[in-house]
Amino acid sequence: ARTFIGIALPIIAIASFTLLLAFSLIRLARIEEDMRLEANPNMLWVLSRAHLANLRLSEAATQRALGEMGQNDLNARYDIFLSRLSLLGDGPQLRQIEVMGFKPELDVFLANLRPISVLVADLEQGNLTQAQQLNRLLEPYNHLLTQAANKAMIEEWDDLGNKLDTSRTHLSQILISLIGISLAGLVLVIHFMLVAREARERRRLLNKEKAFSELLIASSGEAIIAVDMQYYCTVWNEAAERLFMLNANSAIGISIGTVSGLFEITRIKAALDRALSGHATSLHDQPLFLPSHDEPLYIDLRCFPLRNGERIIGAIVLVSDVTQQRAAQREIAEHRDHLEHLVQERTQELDEALARERITADLYRNFGAMISHQFRTPLAIVDSALQRLMRRGHHLTVEEVQERGQKARHAISRLTKLIESTLDAARLDAGQIEIHKQGCDLGLLITENCANNDDTLTNKNLIIILPDQPVMAYCDPVHAEHIFANLLSNALKYSSPDTPITITLETSGAMAKCSVNNHADIGTHELKFDLFERYYRGKNAQGKTGIGIGLYMAKSLALMQDGDVEVQAIGQNQIDFILSLPLAKNEFADKLPRQIESAL
Repeated sequence: ARTFIGIALPIIAIASFTLLLAFSLIRLARIEEDMRLEANPNMLWVLSRAHLANLRLSEAATQRALGEMGQNDLNARYDIFLSRLSLLGDGPQLRQIEVMGFKPELDVFLANLRPISVLVADLEQGNLTQAQQLNRLLEPYNHLLTQAANKAMIEEWDDLGNKLDTSRTHLSQILISLIGISLAGLVLVIHFMLVAREARERRRLLNKEKAFSELLIASSGEAIIAVDMQYYCTVWNEAAERLFMLNANSAIGISIGTVSGLFEITRIKAALDRALSGHATSLHDQPLFLPSHDEPLYIDLRCFPLRNGERIIGAIVLVSDVTQQRAAQREIAEHRDHLEHLVQERTQELDEALARERITADLYRNFGAMISHQFRTPLAIVDSALQRLMRRGHHLTVEEVQERGQKARHAISRLTKLIESTLDAARLDAGQIEIHKQGCDLGLLITENCANNDDTLTNKNLIIILPDQPVMAYCDPVHAEHIFANLLSNALKYSSPDTPITITLETSGAMAKCSVNNHADIGTHELKFDLFERYYRGKNAQGKTGIGIGLYMAKSLALMQDGDVEVQAIGQNQIDFILSLPLAKNEFADKLPRQIESAL
Protein backbone atom coordinates (compact mmCIF):
# COMPACT_ATOMS: atom_id res chain seq x y z
CA ALA A 1 0.00 0.00 0.00
CA ARG A 2 2.87 2.36 0.88
CA THR A 3 4.56 1.67 -2.45
CA PHE A 4 1.28 2.18 -4.32
CA ILE A 5 0.62 5.51 -2.62
CA GLY A 6 4.17 6.73 -3.01
CA ILE A 7 4.89 5.70 -6.61
CA ALA A 8 2.01 4.09 -8.50
CA LEU A 9 -0.71 6.56 -7.49
CA PRO A 10 1.15 9.71 -8.69
CA ILE A 11 2.06 7.96 -11.93
CA ILE A 12 -1.57 6.93 -12.51
CA ALA A 13 -2.77 10.47 -11.70
CA ILE A 14 -0.25 12.08 -14.06
CA ALA A 15 -1.08 9.58 -16.82
CA SER A 16 -4.82 10.22 -16.35
CA PHE A 17 -4.24 13.96 -16.39
CA THR A 18 -2.27 13.69 -19.64
CA LEU A 19 -4.75 11.40 -21.37
CA LEU A 20 -7.80 13.48 -20.41
CA LEU A 21 -6.10 16.68 -21.49
CA ALA A 22 -5.16 15.15 -24.83
CA PHE A 23 -8.72 13.85 -25.27
CA SER A 24 -10.16 17.31 -24.56
CA LEU A 25 -7.84 18.96 -27.04
CA ILE A 26 -8.80 16.42 -29.72
CA ARG A 27 -12.51 17.02 -29.12
CA LEU A 28 -12.03 20.82 -29.26
CA ALA A 29 -10.18 20.45 -32.52
CA ARG A 30 -13.02 18.32 -33.88
CA ILE A 31 -15.62 20.96 -32.85
CA GLU A 32 -13.55 23.69 -34.44
CA GLU A 33 -13.31 21.65 -37.64
CA ASP A 34 -17.08 21.02 -37.70
CA MET A 35 -18.00 24.66 -37.07
CA ARG A 36 -15.50 26.02 -39.58
CA LEU A 37 -16.98 27.55 -42.74
CA GLU A 38 -16.64 25.26 -45.72
CA ALA A 39 -14.42 26.49 -48.53
CA ASN A 40 -16.60 24.69 -51.19
CA PRO A 41 -19.40 26.71 -52.94
CA ASN A 42 -22.89 26.56 -51.41
CA MET A 43 -24.87 23.99 -53.41
CA LEU A 44 -28.24 25.61 -52.73
CA TRP A 45 -26.97 28.97 -54.02
CA VAL A 46 -25.64 27.39 -57.22
CA LEU A 47 -28.97 25.64 -57.84
CA SER A 48 -30.97 28.81 -57.18
CA ARG A 49 -28.74 30.81 -59.56
CA ALA A 50 -29.13 28.20 -62.26
CA HIS A 51 -32.93 28.06 -61.71
CA LEU A 52 -33.15 31.86 -61.89
CA ALA A 53 -31.10 31.94 -65.11
CA ASN A 54 -33.42 29.33 -66.62
CA LEU A 55 -36.57 31.32 -65.73
CA ARG A 56 -35.11 34.57 -67.06
CA LEU A 57 -34.16 32.85 -70.34
CA SER A 58 -37.79 31.64 -70.73
CA GLU A 59 -39.09 35.13 -69.93
CA ALA A 60 -36.66 36.71 -72.41
CA ALA A 61 -37.78 34.31 -75.18
CA THR A 62 -41.43 35.35 -74.66
CA GLN A 63 -40.52 39.05 -74.62
CA ARG A 64 -38.51 38.59 -77.84
CA ALA A 65 -41.47 36.95 -79.55
CA LEU A 66 -43.72 39.83 -78.42
CA GLY A 67 -41.22 42.37 -79.67
CA GLU A 68 -40.36 43.73 -76.21
CA MET A 69 -36.69 42.64 -76.22
CA GLY A 70 -33.99 42.74 -78.80
CA GLN A 71 -31.87 39.83 -80.01
CA ASN A 72 -28.78 41.02 -78.16
CA ASP A 73 -30.55 41.02 -74.81
CA LEU A 74 -31.80 37.52 -75.52
CA ASN A 75 -28.28 36.36 -76.34
CA ALA A 76 -27.02 37.94 -73.09
CA ARG A 77 -29.65 36.02 -71.09
CA TYR A 78 -28.67 32.85 -72.92
CA ASP A 79 -24.98 33.36 -72.09
CA ILE A 80 -25.84 33.80 -68.39
CA PHE A 81 -27.89 30.61 -68.61
CA LEU A 82 -24.93 28.73 -70.12
CA SER A 83 -22.52 30.04 -67.43
CA ARG A 84 -24.85 28.87 -64.62
CA LEU A 85 -25.25 25.52 -66.36
CA SER A 86 -21.43 25.21 -66.70
CA LEU A 87 -20.99 26.03 -62.98
CA LEU A 88 -23.53 23.37 -62.07
CA GLY A 89 -21.84 20.68 -64.21
CA ASP A 90 -18.31 21.14 -62.88
CA GLY A 91 -16.29 20.09 -59.78
CA PRO A 92 -17.97 19.55 -56.40
CA GLN A 93 -21.37 20.73 -57.75
CA LEU A 94 -21.42 17.91 -60.29
CA ARG A 95 -20.39 15.38 -57.61
CA GLN A 96 -23.21 16.63 -55.37
CA ILE A 97 -25.70 16.34 -58.26
CA GLU A 98 -24.51 12.78 -58.78
CA VAL A 99 -24.89 12.00 -55.04
CA MET A 100 -28.45 13.37 -55.06
CA GLY A 101 -29.29 11.17 -58.13
CA PHE A 102 -30.01 13.90 -60.71
CA LYS A 103 -27.02 13.37 -62.97
CA PRO A 104 -28.87 11.19 -65.59
CA GLU A 105 -31.55 13.90 -66.05
CA LEU A 106 -28.81 16.57 -66.27
CA ASP A 107 -27.00 14.54 -68.93
CA VAL A 108 -30.24 14.26 -70.98
CA PHE A 109 -30.75 18.00 -70.78
CA LEU A 110 -27.17 18.68 -71.83
CA ALA A 111 -27.69 16.37 -74.83
CA ASN A 112 -30.65 18.54 -75.95
CA LEU A 113 -28.75 21.80 -75.48
CA ARG A 114 -28.07 22.28 -79.21
CA PRO A 115 -31.74 22.66 -80.22
CA ILE A 116 -32.06 25.31 -77.54
CA SER A 117 -29.06 27.17 -78.98
CA VAL A 118 -30.59 27.02 -82.49
CA LEU A 119 -33.98 28.35 -81.28
CA VAL A 120 -32.31 31.23 -79.39
CA ALA A 121 -30.30 32.19 -82.45
CA ASP A 122 -33.25 31.96 -84.89
CA LEU A 123 -36.03 33.37 -82.65
CA GLU A 124 -37.79 36.09 -84.60
CA GLN A 125 -39.98 38.89 -83.36
CA GLY A 126 -43.63 37.94 -83.32
CA ASN A 127 -42.92 34.17 -83.56
CA LEU A 128 -44.66 32.83 -80.43
CA THR A 129 -44.44 29.27 -81.67
CA GLN A 130 -40.65 29.27 -81.41
CA ALA A 131 -40.84 30.86 -77.95
CA GLN A 132 -43.27 28.18 -76.75
CA GLN A 133 -41.02 25.47 -78.24
CA LEU A 134 -38.03 26.93 -76.40
CA ASN A 135 -39.97 27.02 -73.12
CA ARG A 136 -40.96 23.36 -73.57
CA LEU A 137 -37.28 22.43 -73.96
CA LEU A 138 -36.37 24.40 -70.82
CA GLU A 139 -39.23 22.98 -68.72
CA PRO A 140 -37.47 19.62 -67.76
CA TYR A 141 -34.42 21.55 -66.65
CA ASN A 142 -36.62 23.87 -64.57
CA HIS A 143 -38.26 20.86 -62.90
CA LEU A 144 -34.82 19.25 -62.30
CA LEU A 145 -33.45 22.36 -60.62
CA THR A 146 -36.54 22.71 -58.40
CA GLN A 147 -36.23 19.15 -57.09
CA ALA A 148 -32.45 19.43 -56.67
CA ALA A 149 -32.79 22.70 -54.72
CA ASN A 150 -35.37 21.19 -52.38
CA LYS A 151 -33.23 18.13 -51.74
CA ALA A 152 -30.04 20.19 -51.25
CA MET A 153 -31.82 22.40 -48.71
CA ILE A 154 -33.07 19.36 -46.78
CA GLU A 155 -29.57 17.80 -46.76
CA GLU A 156 -27.99 21.03 -45.55
CA TRP A 157 -30.50 21.22 -42.70
CA ASP A 158 -29.80 17.58 -41.80
CA ASP A 159 -26.03 18.15 -41.93
CA LEU A 160 -26.32 21.24 -39.74
CA GLY A 161 -28.40 19.30 -37.24
CA ASN A 162 -25.88 16.45 -37.17
CA LYS A 163 -23.06 18.92 -36.58
CA LEU A 164 -24.94 20.51 -33.72
CA ASP A 165 -25.60 17.09 -32.16
CA THR A 166 -21.95 16.07 -32.55
CA SER A 167 -20.73 19.35 -31.05
CA ARG A 168 -23.08 18.92 -28.11
CA THR A 169 -21.72 15.39 -27.52
CA HIS A 170 -18.12 16.60 -27.77
CA LEU A 171 -18.78 19.43 -25.31
CA SER A 172 -20.21 16.93 -22.84
CA GLN A 173 -17.14 14.75 -23.19
CA ILE A 174 -14.88 17.78 -22.70
CA LEU A 175 -16.73 18.72 -19.51
CA ILE A 176 -16.30 15.17 -18.18
CA SER A 177 -12.57 15.31 -19.10
CA LEU A 178 -12.17 18.61 -17.26
CA ILE A 179 -13.72 17.06 -14.17
CA GLY A 180 -11.28 14.11 -14.48
CA ILE A 181 -8.37 16.52 -14.90
CA SER A 182 -9.43 18.38 -11.75
CA LEU A 183 -9.63 15.13 -9.79
CA ALA A 184 -6.17 14.05 -11.03
CA GLY A 185 -4.76 17.43 -10.03
CA LEU A 186 -6.36 17.09 -6.60
CA VAL A 187 -4.77 13.65 -6.15
CA LEU A 188 -1.37 15.07 -7.08
CA VAL A 189 -1.74 17.99 -4.66
CA ILE A 190 -2.71 15.63 -1.83
CA HIS A 191 0.20 13.34 -2.68
CA PHE A 192 2.71 16.21 -2.67
CA MET A 193 1.40 17.39 0.69
CA LEU A 194 1.82 13.88 2.13
CA VAL A 195 5.33 13.64 0.70
CA ALA A 196 6.31 17.00 2.15
CA ARG A 197 4.95 15.93 5.55
CA GLU A 198 6.88 12.65 5.40
CA ALA A 199 10.05 14.50 4.38
CA ARG A 200 9.77 16.81 7.39
CA GLU A 201 9.30 13.83 9.69
CA ARG A 202 12.28 12.02 8.25
CA ARG A 203 14.41 15.13 8.53
CA ARG A 204 13.49 15.39 12.20
CA LEU A 205 14.43 11.73 12.81
CA LEU A 206 17.62 12.17 10.87
CA ASN A 207 18.66 15.14 12.95
CA LYS A 208 17.98 13.15 16.08
CA GLU A 209 20.04 10.20 14.87
CA LYS A 210 22.74 12.56 13.66
CA ALA A 211 23.13 14.05 17.12
CA PHE A 212 23.49 10.57 18.64
CA SER A 213 25.93 9.49 15.90
CA GLU A 214 28.08 12.58 16.42
CA LEU A 215 28.42 11.65 20.07
CA LEU A 216 29.69 8.18 19.13
CA ILE A 217 31.92 9.44 16.33
CA ALA A 218 33.61 12.09 18.46
CA SER A 219 34.80 9.44 20.94
CA SER A 220 36.26 7.10 18.24
CA GLY A 221 40.04 6.77 17.89
CA GLU A 222 39.65 5.96 14.17
CA ALA A 223 39.19 8.71 11.58
CA ILE A 224 35.53 8.80 10.57
CA ILE A 225 34.38 10.80 7.53
CA ALA A 226 30.86 10.96 6.12
CA VAL A 227 29.68 12.40 2.79
CA ASP A 228 26.23 12.96 1.33
CA MET A 229 25.02 11.92 -2.12
CA GLN A 230 26.66 15.02 -3.65
CA TYR A 231 30.07 14.14 -2.10
CA TYR A 232 29.93 16.99 0.41
CA CYS A 233 31.52 16.25 3.76
CA THR A 234 29.02 16.00 6.62
CA VAL A 235 31.14 14.37 9.37
CA TRP A 236 34.82 15.00 10.22
CA ASN A 237 35.77 13.73 13.69
CA GLU A 238 38.79 14.57 15.85
CA ALA A 239 40.79 11.55 14.66
CA ALA A 240 40.34 12.79 11.07
CA GLU A 241 41.56 16.23 12.14
CA ARG A 242 44.76 14.69 13.57
CA LEU A 243 45.34 12.41 10.58
CA PHE A 244 44.73 14.95 7.81
CA MET A 245 45.86 17.95 9.88
CA LEU A 246 42.65 19.84 9.04
CA ASN A 247 39.96 21.00 11.46
CA ALA A 248 36.29 20.12 11.06
CA ASN A 249 35.17 23.68 10.30
CA SER A 250 37.35 23.70 7.18
CA ALA A 251 36.07 20.32 5.99
CA ILE A 252 32.33 20.05 6.75
CA GLY A 253 30.15 21.39 3.96
CA ILE A 254 33.01 21.23 1.43
CA SER A 255 33.35 18.75 -1.43
CA ILE A 256 35.43 15.80 -0.18
CA GLY A 257 37.72 16.06 -3.22
CA THR A 258 38.47 19.69 -2.32
CA VAL A 259 39.13 18.80 1.33
CA SER A 260 41.84 16.26 0.42
CA GLY A 261 43.31 15.22 -2.92
CA LEU A 262 43.34 11.66 -1.57
CA PHE A 263 39.65 11.33 -2.44
CA GLU A 264 40.26 12.40 -6.06
CA ILE A 265 42.38 9.29 -6.70
CA THR A 266 40.52 7.05 -9.12
CA ARG A 267 40.36 3.89 -7.00
CA ILE A 268 39.34 5.77 -3.84
CA LYS A 269 36.68 7.75 -5.72
CA ALA A 270 35.43 4.45 -7.18
CA ALA A 271 35.19 3.02 -3.64
CA LEU A 272 33.08 6.03 -2.59
CA ASP A 273 30.86 5.55 -5.66
CA ARG A 274 30.29 1.90 -4.72
CA ALA A 275 29.41 2.88 -1.15
CA LEU A 276 26.90 5.47 -2.40
CA SER A 277 25.39 2.77 -4.61
CA GLY A 278 24.95 0.44 -1.60
CA HIS A 279 28.11 -1.74 -1.61
CA ALA A 280 30.78 -1.82 1.09
CA THR A 281 34.40 -1.56 -0.12
CA SER A 282 37.82 -1.85 1.53
CA LEU A 283 41.17 -0.48 0.32
CA HIS A 284 44.46 -1.33 2.01
CA ASP A 285 47.90 0.29 2.12
CA GLN A 286 46.93 3.51 0.32
CA PRO A 287 49.63 6.22 0.41
CA LEU A 288 48.71 9.57 1.98
CA PHE A 289 51.04 12.47 1.22
CA LEU A 290 51.02 15.34 3.71
CA PRO A 291 52.98 18.60 3.33
CA SER A 292 54.54 18.20 6.78
CA HIS A 293 55.88 14.67 6.14
CA ASP A 294 58.77 13.72 3.89
CA GLU A 295 57.57 10.14 3.60
CA PRO A 296 53.97 9.18 2.85
CA LEU A 297 51.69 7.69 5.47
CA TYR A 298 49.86 4.46 4.65
CA ILE A 299 46.20 4.09 5.51
CA ASP A 300 43.40 1.53 5.24
CA LEU A 301 39.98 2.77 4.07
CA ARG A 302 36.63 1.07 4.59
CA CYS A 303 33.65 2.63 2.85
CA PHE A 304 30.06 1.77 3.84
CA PRO A 305 26.70 3.08 2.62
CA LEU A 306 24.84 5.34 5.04
CA ARG A 307 21.15 4.37 5.02
CA ASN A 308 17.92 5.90 6.28
CA GLY A 309 15.65 2.89 6.24
CA GLU A 310 15.85 1.49 2.72
CA ARG A 311 17.14 4.74 1.23
CA ILE A 312 20.85 5.57 0.89
CA ILE A 313 21.59 9.10 2.02
CA GLY A 314 25.38 9.05 1.89
CA ALA A 315 28.53 7.08 2.71
CA ILE A 316 30.77 6.75 5.74
CA VAL A 317 34.53 6.23 5.45
CA LEU A 318 36.66 4.71 8.23
CA VAL A 319 40.36 5.57 7.89
CA SER A 320 43.10 3.77 9.86
CA ASP A 321 46.80 4.74 9.96
CA VAL A 322 48.78 1.54 9.22
CA THR A 323 52.17 3.13 8.53
CA GLN A 324 53.95 1.28 11.35
CA GLN A 325 52.31 -2.04 10.52
CA ARG A 326 53.28 -1.59 6.88
CA ALA A 327 56.89 -0.84 7.79
CA ALA A 328 57.04 -4.04 9.87
CA GLN A 329 55.43 -6.06 7.09
CA ARG A 330 57.85 -4.56 4.56
CA GLU A 331 60.83 -5.61 6.65
CA ILE A 332 59.43 -9.14 6.96
CA ALA A 333 58.74 -9.25 3.22
CA GLU A 334 62.24 -8.00 2.37
CA HIS A 335 63.78 -10.62 4.62
CA ARG A 336 61.58 -13.31 3.04
CA ASP A 337 62.43 -12.09 -0.47
CA HIS A 338 66.13 -12.18 0.41
CA LEU A 339 65.85 -15.75 1.61
CA GLU A 340 63.87 -16.72 -1.48
CA HIS A 341 66.48 -15.05 -3.67
CA LEU A 342 69.25 -17.01 -1.97
CA VAL A 343 67.28 -20.22 -2.38
CA GLN A 344 66.66 -19.44 -6.07
CA GLU A 345 70.31 -18.67 -6.69
CA ARG A 346 71.38 -21.90 -5.03
CA THR A 347 68.68 -23.84 -6.89
CA GLN A 348 69.78 -22.26 -10.17
CA GLU A 349 73.39 -23.21 -9.48
CA LEU A 350 72.33 -26.77 -8.74
CA ASP A 351 70.15 -26.87 -11.88
CA GLU A 352 73.01 -25.55 -14.00
CA ALA A 353 75.37 -28.09 -12.52
CA LEU A 354 72.85 -30.85 -13.16
CA ALA A 355 72.34 -29.62 -16.72
CA ARG A 356 76.11 -29.59 -17.29
CA GLU A 357 76.33 -33.13 -15.96
CA ARG A 358 73.52 -34.24 -18.23
CA ILE A 359 75.10 -32.51 -21.23
CA THR A 360 78.41 -34.11 -20.42
CA ALA A 361 76.78 -37.54 -20.07
CA ASP A 362 74.93 -37.07 -23.37
CA LEU A 363 78.13 -35.88 -25.01
CA TYR A 364 80.09 -38.92 -23.87
CA ARG A 365 77.23 -41.26 -24.78
CA ASN A 366 76.86 -39.76 -28.27
CA PHE A 367 80.61 -39.59 -28.66
CA GLY A 368 80.89 -43.27 -27.82
CA ALA A 369 78.20 -44.13 -30.35
CA MET A 370 80.01 -42.15 -33.01
CA ILE A 371 83.29 -43.84 -32.17
CA SER A 372 81.66 -47.24 -32.64
CA HIS A 373 80.40 -46.28 -36.09
CA GLN A 374 82.53 -43.54 -37.62
CA PHE A 375 85.98 -43.89 -36.08
CA ARG A 376 86.25 -47.65 -36.47
CA THR A 377 85.41 -47.55 -40.20
CA PRO A 378 88.57 -45.68 -41.36
CA LEU A 379 90.68 -47.72 -38.92
CA ALA A 380 89.27 -50.88 -40.47
CA ILE A 381 90.16 -49.57 -43.93
CA VAL A 382 93.75 -48.79 -42.84
CA ASP A 383 94.09 -52.17 -41.14
CA SER A 384 92.75 -54.01 -44.19
CA ALA A 385 95.11 -52.19 -46.56
CA LEU A 386 98.17 -52.84 -44.36
CA GLN A 387 97.30 -56.52 -43.87
CA ARG A 388 96.96 -57.02 -47.63
CA LEU A 389 100.33 -55.30 -48.17
CA MET A 390 101.91 -57.52 -45.54
CA ARG A 391 100.47 -60.76 -46.95
CA ARG A 392 100.87 -60.12 -50.64
CA GLY A 393 103.35 -57.26 -50.78
CA HIS A 394 105.84 -59.28 -52.92
CA HIS A 395 103.10 -60.17 -55.43
CA LEU A 396 101.67 -56.61 -55.87
CA THR A 397 102.75 -54.16 -58.50
CA VAL A 398 103.89 -50.67 -57.69
CA GLU A 399 100.55 -49.22 -58.88
CA GLU A 400 98.62 -51.60 -56.59
CA VAL A 401 100.84 -50.70 -53.64
CA GLN A 402 100.27 -46.99 -54.30
CA GLU A 403 96.50 -47.59 -54.56
CA ARG A 404 96.47 -49.43 -51.20
CA GLY A 405 98.53 -46.69 -49.61
CA GLN A 406 96.27 -43.99 -51.05
CA LYS A 407 93.22 -45.69 -49.49
CA ALA A 408 95.01 -45.89 -46.14
CA ARG A 409 95.95 -42.18 -46.32
CA HIS A 410 92.41 -41.20 -47.23
CA ALA A 411 91.05 -43.20 -44.28
CA ILE A 412 93.63 -41.63 -41.92
CA SER A 413 92.70 -38.12 -43.24
CA ARG A 414 89.04 -38.89 -42.66
CA LEU A 415 89.77 -40.06 -39.11
CA THR A 416 91.82 -36.91 -38.47
CA LYS A 417 88.98 -34.65 -39.59
CA LEU A 418 86.53 -36.52 -37.36
CA ILE A 419 88.83 -36.10 -34.38
CA GLU A 420 89.36 -32.38 -35.14
CA SER A 421 85.59 -31.80 -35.41
CA THR A 422 85.00 -33.55 -32.10
CA LEU A 423 87.72 -31.52 -30.40
CA ASP A 424 86.34 -28.26 -31.87
CA ALA A 425 82.90 -29.05 -30.45
CA ALA A 426 84.45 -29.84 -27.07
CA ARG A 427 86.37 -26.54 -27.09
CA LEU A 428 83.18 -24.69 -28.06
CA ASP A 429 81.25 -26.27 -25.17
CA ALA A 430 84.08 -25.45 -22.78
CA GLY A 431 84.17 -21.79 -23.92
CA GLN A 432 87.77 -22.02 -25.08
CA ILE A 433 87.17 -20.51 -28.53
CA GLU A 434 88.03 -16.79 -28.77
CA ILE A 435 86.64 -14.33 -31.27
CA HIS A 436 88.87 -11.61 -32.81
CA LYS A 437 86.71 -9.39 -34.97
CA GLN A 438 88.06 -7.23 -37.80
CA GLY A 439 87.09 -6.12 -41.28
CA CYS A 440 86.97 -9.08 -43.64
CA ASP A 441 86.26 -9.20 -47.41
CA LEU A 442 83.78 -12.08 -47.64
CA GLY A 443 84.02 -12.27 -51.43
CA LEU A 444 87.78 -12.82 -51.28
CA LEU A 445 87.34 -15.34 -48.46
CA ILE A 446 84.79 -17.33 -50.53
CA THR A 447 86.89 -17.43 -53.71
CA GLU A 448 90.06 -18.44 -51.84
CA ASN A 449 88.24 -21.18 -49.94
CA CYS A 450 86.77 -22.58 -53.16
CA ALA A 451 90.20 -22.46 -54.82
CA ASN A 452 91.72 -24.39 -51.91
CA ASN A 453 89.13 -27.17 -52.37
CA ASP A 454 89.69 -27.84 -56.07
CA ASP A 455 90.35 -31.51 -55.43
CA THR A 456 86.90 -31.98 -53.78
CA LEU A 457 85.07 -30.01 -56.50
CA THR A 458 86.13 -32.23 -59.37
CA ASN A 459 82.68 -33.43 -60.41
CA LYS A 460 80.59 -30.45 -59.27
CA ASN A 461 79.25 -27.44 -61.17
CA LEU A 462 80.02 -24.53 -58.81
CA ILE A 463 78.47 -21.07 -59.45
CA ILE A 464 79.75 -18.08 -57.45
CA ILE A 465 77.84 -14.78 -57.68
CA LEU A 466 79.40 -11.73 -55.98
CA PRO A 467 78.31 -8.05 -55.98
CA ASP A 468 80.21 -5.34 -57.85
CA GLN A 469 81.60 -3.81 -54.65
CA PRO A 470 83.53 -5.61 -51.88
CA VAL A 471 81.38 -6.84 -49.00
CA MET A 472 83.28 -6.08 -45.79
CA ALA A 473 82.00 -7.95 -42.75
CA TYR A 474 82.98 -7.31 -39.15
CA CYS A 475 83.92 -10.80 -37.98
CA ASP A 476 86.73 -13.22 -37.17
CA PRO A 477 88.15 -14.27 -40.59
CA VAL A 478 89.36 -17.64 -39.28
CA HIS A 479 85.98 -18.62 -37.87
CA ALA A 480 84.14 -17.13 -40.86
CA GLU A 481 86.21 -19.32 -43.16
CA HIS A 482 85.48 -22.31 -40.90
CA ILE A 483 81.74 -21.61 -41.14
CA PHE A 484 81.83 -21.28 -44.93
CA ALA A 485 83.95 -24.41 -45.27
CA ASN A 486 81.41 -26.38 -43.22
CA LEU A 487 78.50 -25.08 -45.34
CA LEU A 488 80.33 -25.85 -48.60
CA SER A 489 81.36 -29.29 -47.35
CA ASN A 490 77.77 -30.01 -46.33
CA ALA A 491 76.51 -28.96 -49.79
CA LEU A 492 79.13 -31.11 -51.57
CA LYS A 493 78.41 -34.11 -49.38
CA TYR A 494 74.58 -34.12 -49.54
CA SER A 495 73.76 -32.52 -52.93
CA SER A 496 72.22 -34.67 -55.62
CA PRO A 497 74.53 -35.85 -58.43
CA ASP A 498 74.88 -33.67 -61.55
CA THR A 499 73.26 -30.66 -59.84
CA PRO A 500 74.92 -27.25 -59.42
CA ILE A 501 75.95 -25.58 -56.17
CA THR A 502 75.29 -21.83 -56.17
CA ILE A 503 77.09 -19.46 -53.79
CA THR A 504 75.59 -15.94 -53.63
CA LEU A 505 76.95 -12.99 -51.63
CA GLU A 506 74.83 -9.88 -51.04
CA THR A 507 74.00 -7.23 -48.43
CA SER A 508 70.68 -6.73 -46.64
CA GLY A 509 70.41 -3.74 -44.33
CA ALA A 510 73.29 -3.88 -41.84
CA MET A 511 74.07 -7.56 -42.55
CA ALA A 512 76.12 -9.41 -45.15
CA LYS A 513 74.42 -12.58 -46.35
CA CYS A 514 76.16 -15.53 -48.02
CA SER A 515 73.84 -18.28 -49.27
CA VAL A 516 74.94 -21.77 -50.31
CA ASN A 517 72.28 -23.40 -52.47
CA ASN A 518 72.17 -27.04 -53.52
CA HIS A 519 69.73 -29.78 -54.45
CA ALA A 520 69.08 -32.29 -51.67
CA ASP A 521 66.34 -34.63 -50.47
CA ILE A 522 65.48 -33.46 -46.95
CA GLY A 523 62.30 -33.49 -44.87
CA THR A 524 60.37 -30.41 -43.68
CA HIS A 525 60.64 -31.52 -40.04
CA GLU A 526 64.43 -31.62 -40.29
CA LEU A 527 64.47 -28.08 -41.70
CA LYS A 528 62.52 -26.72 -38.73
CA PHE A 529 64.03 -28.51 -35.77
CA ASP A 530 66.94 -30.90 -36.19
CA LEU A 531 69.65 -29.84 -38.65
CA PHE A 532 71.59 -27.64 -36.20
CA GLU A 533 71.44 -30.11 -33.31
CA ARG A 534 74.79 -31.51 -32.27
CA TYR A 535 75.44 -35.07 -33.53
CA TYR A 536 72.23 -35.05 -35.56
CA ARG A 537 72.39 -36.70 -38.98
CA GLY A 538 69.50 -36.68 -41.42
CA LYS A 539 67.93 -39.57 -43.25
CA ASN A 540 70.05 -38.81 -46.36
CA ALA A 541 73.35 -39.17 -44.39
CA GLN A 542 73.56 -42.93 -44.61
CA GLY A 543 76.84 -44.09 -46.16
CA LYS A 544 78.44 -40.59 -45.83
CA THR A 545 81.22 -39.68 -43.44
CA GLY A 546 80.63 -37.27 -40.57
CA ILE A 547 79.42 -37.15 -36.97
CA GLY A 548 76.83 -34.33 -37.20
CA ILE A 549 78.94 -31.48 -35.77
CA GLY A 550 79.56 -29.26 -38.84
CA LEU A 551 76.26 -27.34 -38.93
CA TYR A 552 76.17 -27.14 -35.14
CA MET A 553 79.65 -25.56 -35.15
CA ALA A 554 78.73 -23.22 -38.03
CA LYS A 555 75.64 -21.83 -36.28
CA SER A 556 77.39 -21.53 -32.90
CA LEU A 557 80.38 -19.65 -34.38
CA ALA A 558 78.02 -17.33 -36.32
CA LEU A 559 76.02 -16.50 -33.18
CA MET A 560 79.26 -15.72 -31.31
CA GLN A 561 79.97 -13.08 -34.00
CA ASP A 562 76.49 -11.45 -33.79
CA GLY A 563 75.39 -13.35 -36.89
CA ASP A 564 73.42 -16.49 -37.63
CA VAL A 565 73.10 -19.47 -39.96
CA GLU A 566 69.59 -20.25 -41.25
CA VAL A 567 68.17 -22.84 -43.60
CA GLN A 568 65.17 -22.66 -45.87
CA ALA A 569 63.64 -24.76 -48.64
CA ILE A 570 63.43 -23.21 -52.13
CA GLY A 571 61.29 -24.98 -54.66
CA GLN A 572 61.26 -28.78 -54.83
CA ASN A 573 64.26 -30.66 -53.32
CA GLN A 574 66.31 -27.46 -53.17
CA ILE A 575 67.85 -26.17 -49.93
CA ASP A 576 69.53 -22.88 -49.09
CA PHE A 577 71.92 -22.30 -46.12
CA ILE A 578 72.30 -18.57 -45.37
CA LEU A 579 75.22 -17.17 -43.33
CA SER A 580 74.53 -13.68 -41.90
CA LEU A 581 77.34 -11.51 -40.48
CA PRO A 582 77.28 -7.81 -39.52
CA LEU A 583 78.76 -5.35 -42.01
CA ALA A 584 81.91 -3.44 -41.04
CA LYS A 585 81.40 0.27 -40.39
CA ASN A 586 84.47 1.34 -42.39
CA GLU A 587 84.26 1.16 -46.18
CA PHE A 588 87.01 -0.45 -48.26
CA ALA A 589 87.78 0.62 -51.82
CA ASP A 590 89.32 -2.63 -53.02
CA LYS A 591 87.45 -4.16 -55.90
CA LEU A 592 87.50 -7.81 -56.89
CA PRO A 593 85.91 -9.71 -59.78
CA ARG A 594 82.26 -9.94 -58.76
CA GLN A 595 80.76 -12.76 -60.82
CA ILE A 596 82.47 -16.07 -61.26
CA GLU A 597 80.79 -19.00 -62.96
CA SER A 598 82.91 -22.05 -63.29
CA ALA A 599 82.41 -25.76 -63.72
CA LEU A 600 85.00 -27.50 -61.62
